Amino acid sequence: MRSSIRLVTATAAALLCAGALSACGPDNSGQDGGKSAAPAAPTTAAPAGGNTAKPSADATKPTGGGADKGVPAKAWMDTKIIPMDETYHFAPLAANAKPVTGSVDFKGMELCHAAPPKGEEYMYTDGAARAKAAVGFGGDRWTAQQTVDFWGDPTHSSGNAQTAYAIKRALAEAVTNCAKTAPGATVKVTSPTDGPFFAATVTAPQADGSTATLHEYVVVGGGAVSELSVWATTKGGAQPKDAWKAPEDKYVATGMTAPLCEAFPGCG
Repeated sequence: MRSSIRLVTATAAALLCAGALSACGPDNSGQDGGKSAAPAAPTTAAPAGGNTAKPSADATKPTGGGADKGVPAKAWMDTKIIPMDETYHFAPLAANAKPVTGSVDFKGMELCHAAPPKGEEYMYTDGAARAKAAVGFGGDRWTAQQTVDFWGDPTHSSGNAQTAYAIKRALAEAVTNCAKTAPGATVKVTSPTDGPFFAATVTAPQADGSTATLHEYVVVGGGAVSELSVWATTKGGAQPKDAWKAPEDKYVATGMTAPLCEAFPGCG
């Protein structure tokens, strides 16, 4: 039964990706998130304090990188590109990375109380490497978390890229439809329709009576999908303690995609 589900899902994903191949690469469209000037280009070298071991020659089983053993250090975005870094000076992501075992838990889905689509749960448990790194302060101050899910080398199988795009679509739909799973939520999608990246701002009530304010970014690079979530949680209708400051969405997305393409094969 599981193999049938995979075949149907892969076929559907292939048809969707085939109709949207023009959106499979990065472009320069996007919305202004608060800065008119582009930040410095992201570095691809491992941050100070991280493990500088190179990935294995077997691209479908990458090794090395920060605290985790699956995602290379250079796959993580430069923290200078992360919104609010100008205020917080976030610690390096690679040095704080942890491997994900079992199902990868994307923050956008978590805060919107959304589950993976039925029949596609395997997309969140299989694959070559999964890891996440969180930095920040918590509470009513901003926390940033990047999640990287490398499904596999798309030069070996186009299904790896199709699966990455299917995960991106499912995550974008979960955030866009947040009010359906988190009653009272509000969503503003700020990325271009059918663009190469997804970006949105969400407020989502939580079970403890607090409200999460979330800025969500999702990109695909080859056979990898990456989510950047920056959020703060407040009570009683209060606003996050520190005013939001961010580069334009397209610069955040580029800052996420470029390291993926440096770290993993098949991104071109």
